[in-house]
Amino acid sequence: MDLHLVFLGTAGATPTVDRGSPAVLLMRGAERILIDCGEGTQRQLMRSVGLGRIGLILLTHLHGDHYLGLPGLLKTYSLLGREEPLVLLGPPGLSELLREIEHIVGRPRFPFSVEEVVPGVVLDSEDYRLLCVWNEHGVPGLAWCLEEKARPGLFHPERAIALGVTPGPDFGRLQRGETVIAPDGRLIKPEEVMDAPRKGRKLVFSG
Repeated sequence: MDLHLVFLGTAGATPTVDRGSPAVLLMRGAERILIDCGEGTQRQLMRSVGLGRIGLILLTHLHGDHYLGLPGLLKTYSLLGREEPLVLLGPPGLSELLREIEHIVGRPRFPFSVEEVVPGVVLDSEDYRLLCVWNEHGVPGLAWCLEEKARPGLFHPERAIALGVTPGPDFGRLQRGETVIAPDGRLIKPEEVMDAPRKGRKLVFSG
């Protein structure tokens, strides 16, 4: 599965003519995760990959240069008639911040949830985990880690055929990690026809 990073903003506390406020888009297959949302993030999204598909926003800490793009982005989503759910995760104080944002630009008109998280495993999906740890930055902050789970090794059909396995459903069973029975009664184990599991990739964002 493809894994891409789009650096939308790489400036410090203030933007420059050539560099926007902090924001990074993580693209994993069809999934989009926005990490921080500094001022001007939505324009950078429009110029690069578009506003769609973002289902999760992670904030590292609550300094303005990392979240001042949120009010505009949320308002734009409402004006465009977004219907897909959006989840926002971040450190303590996030809920109060969103109440203030909603007081200014109104409550999002699409499914939207906010959660203040603590260090540990925040999300455990079928093929990756999302974790965070404390990261002091003058205010409580979080460093985020996306860690892919190990993927099955490469399947070698020629090895399976040589061991007497008939092409068909048993090939799929072997690739899913199941032992199969060859026509002569022998047990054929996945490790006999597959390479070792491939270690997943890991990305860390400290903010």
